[in-house]
Amino acid sequence: MEKKKKRLGNKLNLIFCGIAFIVMLVYLFVFDKPEEILKALQAMNPVFIVICLIFMVGYWLSESATVHTILKTLHPDAKFRNTFTNTIIGQYFNCITPAASGGQPMQAYYFVKMSVPLSAGLTALLSRFIVYQFVLTIYSIFTLCVGFNQFGNDLSEKGLMPFVFIGFGVNTLVIIFLLGIALWKSGTLKVINALITLLAKMKILKNPMKQRVYFSREVNKFHENFNFLKKNVTVIVKACFFTFIQLTLYLSISYVLYRGFGLEGVSLLQILSYQAFVLMISSFIPLPGAMGAAELGYSGFFKDIFNEYTGVSTMLWRILTFYLPIIVGMVFLLTLKKKGIEQPSELDVKENMYNAQQQFSAESENNE
Repeated sequence: MEKKKKRLGNKLNLIFCGIAFIVMLVYLFVFDKPEEILKALQAMNPVFIVICLIFMVGYWLSESATVHTILKTLHPDAKFRNTFTNTIIGQYFNCITPAASGGQPMQAYYFVKMSVPLSAGLTALLSRFIVYQFVLTIYSIFTLCVGFNQFGNDLSEKGLMPFVFIGFGVNTLVIIFLLGIALWKSGTLKVINALITLLAKMKILKNPMKQRVYFSREVNKFHENFNFLKKNVTVIVKACFFTFIQLTLYLSISYVLYRGFGLEGVSLLQILSYQAFVLMISSFIPLPGAMGAAELGYSGFFKDIFNEYTGVSTMLWRILTFYLPIIVGMVFLLTLKKKGIEQPSELDVKENMYNAQQQFSAESENNE
């Protein structure tokens, strides 16, 4: 019954993604004439689509390299092909679950099925998340500071600057939270508990004790990961390098599409920056793949860059970065199923994560 419930949930998410794709096509054909869409597609050089596909594969390989670099330190017998498979699975579940919440728990589960110890797999995944957040924020700050004189006025005129600041603000809060866990664990917990108490008194938050237990476990997990990273500086440097490559490949896809339409005049830096802003703003939308928000954000930032190709470029970008990982992920899941590794039920995932939390709590107590 539990497995049927889980499969039904995933099917509904996939149906939701399919509906979103149809809505995107309808929107495209309503606001652009069919002949204009055909003209735009014919204007695209197919070689550049191939380059975009190569960039997406490189994006997956770079993330796999980040996770594998960390994982090998904890589990020397880890195989890269398993890490790559695990990365594709994570991409798939990130795309079909709200706010990309399903990727990491599923990856932890499948790592266990690949004979990777639970604590090692989860440490590698959490460490990768920490590195990714830091690199993305630094990347975006750098592009904005360097290119602000070039395109700052453009963002202000479009009314997009508030959204840029919101994206930066949310990511900065995440970084502050992570740094607080790393440098001041007890103080961070006190702040969290004070906020929980305040929200409970305001009748905004129910069951405050449950929330305190949850956040205490999460803080312990991240604190242990920071302790691991502090002891492995070389691993951090390598992970940051691969994450930088990963983000550069992902953010460059829009520039490849831009050149594929035969357009020129806009710098690579501006397109990388705009794409980074879209990524930051949409990454916290509580919908699978930030559906709707991602498309609107993309067209908002790039409408004066792609001009008459905006609608088609938005569609191609979305297919490459969202629908392609879903299709490839489904193929990998079917391959694993043939090998006897079934998709887990929700109960399996919860039990797996509970065991991980118990391990992190025990390690935290031993280190104190």
